[in-house]
Amino acid sequence: MLRTILLVLCASFIACTPPSGEEDKEFKDIGPEDHEEVVDLFTLPTSHQIDPWDVLPPSPIDWKTCACVEGDHPCNIFAQDHRGEDFSLYALYGRPIVLDFSAGWCGPCRNAAAHAQEVQDLYRDTGLLYITVLVEDENGEVPDKDDLDIWAATYGLTDSLVIAGNRSMLESGGGTWALSGWPTFYYIDREMVLRDIDRGYSAEEVIYSIEWLLTQ
Repeated sequence: MLRTILLVLCASFIACTPPSGEEDKEFKDIGPEDHEEVVDLFTLPTSHQIDPWDVLPPSPIDWKTCACVEGDHPCNIFAQDHRGEDFSLYALYGRPIVLDFSAGWCGPCRNAAAHAQEVQDLYRDTGLLYITVLVEDENGEVPDKDDLDIWAATYGLTDSLVIAGNRSMLESGGGTWALSGWPTFYYIDREMVLRDIDRGYSAEEVIYSIEWLLTQ
């Protein structure tokens, strides 16, 4: 089954640039020093803080810091999904997660979206969740509910969720999620630990990274 999926999916590694065709000056090269920072949750903007009432007890979530660094806990995300339901990343503790940060104008992001539900179906029995964070619509604007609906309908997404994001989530916009290209994939284990980051889209690499994630 896995071999069949790999044959169907495009295995080329592609990353996206902004719609203008120019270098996105908000995305800078990431050096080792950028990975040393640990973010104190209580100094973050409200959208990045842990709301203790958002995580239903009993909860093992008791960490006080978060960072977009492999081996650390990523910061929480509060959003709305394409079904119109509230979304909290931390509410998914206990399930392996793939977060696909994409933009509507990005070709490789659309290629990834075309196979998102296939990946979700393939790993359904593991409890894995494949979630697309749509940061911008096709015009480079903040996506609304209609944009989420169109994205989900276009690519046949049902329980592979699409949630609304925005540039303020990114390091370049004052947030915590480090992107240097589109799409960027984050692989989070059942303990809500960020285990791997892939920049650009390779169908083969997504499958490989998920297989590795499930061993953690």
